[in-house]
Amino acid sequence: MKKASGIIGIIGGILGFIAAIFTLMAGGFVGALESVSGDGGDAGATIVQFGWLGVLAAFLTIIFSALMFNAKSKLMPILLLASAIIGAIFGGTFVAVCMVLCIIAGIIGFIGVGKPE
Repeated sequence: MKKASGIIGIIGGILGFIAAIFTLMAGGFVGALESVSGDGGDAGATIVQFGWLGVLAAFLTIIFSALMFNAKSKLMPILLLASAIIGAIFGGTFVAVCMVLCIIAGIIGFIGVGKPE
């Protein structure tokens, strides 16, 4: 179960990274539209900040998923779950959809850590 959770988490992290890059591009596009219209709003900057938080959460989920293969304690699944939840909350909608895979991987890893393979 540790291997399955590691693989699922890595796939979710990679998809989350791609979604975070898309969020960054969307934030830049919104920021460019705001500067052209002269509105002066902060929506583009906020979206870019969400994109960077999504990138950070995606990297953390990839790292913790890779460490799940040799996990002996329940610390790695907890860290994977925490980074996936942070990414789902602060990363934006596209990142949140991808972090569902990482949340599932964390739950599977939490169940399978104490069992011999």
